[in-house]
Amino acid sequence: LLNKVVIVEIFVILFKVSNLYLLNTKSKHSAYLVFQKKKIECFVGEKSVGNKKREGDKVTPRGTFKLLNVHYRYDKVGNIKTTLPKIQIKKNSLWCVDPSSPFYNCYIERFTKFRCEKLFRKDSLYDIFITLDYNIRPTKKFRGSAIFIHCCDRETRFTEGCLAFEKKYIFELLKIIKPTTKIIIF
Repeated sequence: LLNKVVIVEIFVILFKVSNLYLLNTKSKHSAYLVFQKKKIECFVGEKSVGNKKREGDKVTPRGTFKLLNVHYRYDKVGNIKTTLPKIQIKKNSLWCVDPSSPFYNCYIERFTKFRCEKLFRKDSLYDIFITLDYNIRPTKKFRGSAIFIHCCDRETRFTEGCLAFEKKYIFELLKIIKPTTKIIIF
C-alpha cells in the first residue's frame, strides 16, 4: 500500500499541479508540506488538524484554501518578491479576532475597542506570513479567524491553529506560489 505522501508526490508529478499539500504526521502537533518533490515539516494547532468549530479551539482547519496575500516587516525581511499581493506590517497593524466586531477576521490599521492581535511583534513569528482564505468571504462569526502560514520559534512546538515554518521555507514557498495556488490540508 502506498502512503499519503507517495500518492501526493505521484499526483503532483503526473498532473504538474502547483498546489501545496499538508499531511499529518504521527505527531499531533506537526505535519509535512509537500511541494515540488520536497517535504518540509511544520507545526500545526495544539489540537492538531481537524474540523474547526469555533474561535480559539486551537485546531488547524482541514480543507482547501487559497493563499490571499503576504504580510511582512520590511525592517526585518526587506522587500520581498512574490506574485501575491503584499501588505507591509506597520506598528499599528492588527488582525481583529473579536466576533462582536464588524471587522472580525480582518486586517486593520487602527486601534479599536475590539479584541485584536498585534502583528508588529517583538518576536519573529510574524516577520513574514501568508494569509489563507479560511472563514473569509463570507466571514461567519465565532467560526475562527486568522489562519496564517507564519514563522516558528524554537520554544513553541504547536500553534493556535495556524501553520508555522522556519522562515527560510516561507521564502522558498514565495518563489513557487502563484495567485492560483491553493493549500490542501488533509
